[in-house]
Amino acid sequence: MNTISADVVEKTWKRMATGEVADAQKLAAQMSREQPFVQAYLLAVGERDLNPDEAPLLLYIGTVVWQMFVHGGRRVAMVKGDALDRAEKANMKMLEYLEGEPETDFTKVVESLASNYNQVEVLRYVASALMEEPEEGCDIREESLGQTFIHLKTVVDCLDQDRKTIEDSHPI
Repeated sequence: MNTISADVVEKTWKRMATGEVADAQKLAAQMSREQPFVQAYLLAVGERDLNPDEAPLLLYIGTVVWQMFVHGGRRVAMVKGDALDRAEKANMKMLEYLEGEPETDFTKVVESLASNYNQVEVLRYVASALMEEPEEGCDIREESLGQTFIHLKTVVDCLDQDRKTIEDSHPI
C-alpha cells in the first residue's frame, strides 16, 4: 500500500488553499463522478452532526484529503457506501473507547493513532486543519472536533483501501 508523502500532502493542501470558486465547482463535479459515496457521506454527516459553520469545513477538508489520494501516485478505487458504514462503525467504537479513558488530549490521541497508521501524513494534515484558528464569525465548536476527526479518518481509511480489497467486498 502506497503511503502518501508529506510533500504530496503539502503541495495538495497549498494548491487547494489557493483555489477559486470555479475550481471548487469543478472539483465538486469531479468528486461527484469519482467518489459519489464519499461526497454524499461528507454532506450527510455534516448535516446530521455539525452546525452550519462546521459542515462546510468537513466537506472542504474531506475534498482536500481526496485530492491528496488522487495526487498520491496511484489509482484510487471508488469507495462504496457500505465500506464507509463499516469504517465509521469501527472508528466510533474507537471513539467510545477513548471517551471511557481519563481526559485525553486530542493531539496526543492523533499522534498515537498516527504512529501506526499507513497514511500518517494525511492524518496529520486532518488534525492540523481541524486545530487551526477558525475565521472570525465562524462557530467551530471545540466539542465537535473529535467527531469531525472521526468522520475524516473514516474517509481516509476507505480511500486507503487496496483496490482488490474494495472490489472483493463491493462488486462493481
